Amino acid sequence: MPKARVGDVELYYEEHGRGVPVVLIHGLAGDCGAWKAQVEVMKKEFRVLAFDNRGAGRSSAPDYPYTSRRFADDTVGLMDAVGIREPAHVIGRSMGGAIAQEIALGYPDRVRSMIITASFGKLDRYGHQILHNINEVVKAQGYAAAAKHQSLFFFPPAYFNANQAQLDAFEAGLANTDRPIRGYVHSTHACLTHDALDQLHQVGCPTLVMAGGQDVLCSTEASREIARRIPGCELKVYGEASHFFLIQCYEESLRDILEFLRKH
Repeated sequence: MPKARVGDVELYYEEHGRGVPVVLIHGLAGDCGAWKAQVEVMKKEFRVLAFDNRGAGRSSAPDYPYTSRRFADDTVGLMDAVGIREPAHVIGRSMGGAIAQEIALGYPDRVRSMIITASFGKLDRYGHQILHNINEVVKAQGYAAAAKHQSLFFFPPAYFNANQAQLDAFEAGLANTDRPIRGYVHSTHACLTHDALDQLHQVGCPTLVMAGGQDVLCSTEASREIARRIPGCELKVYGEASHFFLIQCYEESLRDILEFLRKH
């Protein structure tokens, strides 16, 4: 499995397909496997780069606090390493959406368009408290205990109640990881400290913000605030879904993503 040296880390990555590049950036609790269902479709039209952020999956996990800007530097460094020189479509989910913002701000010539899903320009007080609390559970009890909390914030009650087998498997997947605790803790720091709100007016690329209407972790209002601040930004809200609407509303959200990519 390929890895690339980027600064002080080795990043695991996967490439699929050919064409205009699409860079997929996963969220705090996951790795590049979170994009598997989307990659299977996107690779038919695009060159898709998916990778594990520092601190996650099969990538290095240095022991110091990370920032969304450092993650952005990693992403662009990986693009360089695999030969993606032209502007790419950048798609980030949750923490990945915060990283995408930093790429658009710090490396505007590398971004063709941006899609921000279930994310934030700055966490509101409620979301900040949720992430802080989950981080404390991870540190004290490990990933298996934290997964029981995370699933409640990732899916709305009706979906959680109606899909026990799927949610049991989801929790098991979150619990079954070799990721070092320090990687999660330092990545959480990046989320808790991210604040790009006052800079978002500088974003010049076409942008689509997608949000779950029942998301309490990265609130719908946080997504609306991003959309208000980025010039010409489009907004799509999946009213009955929560943080993981890319799973709950897979077909609709994928259709919206592909339509946006084809347009730009």
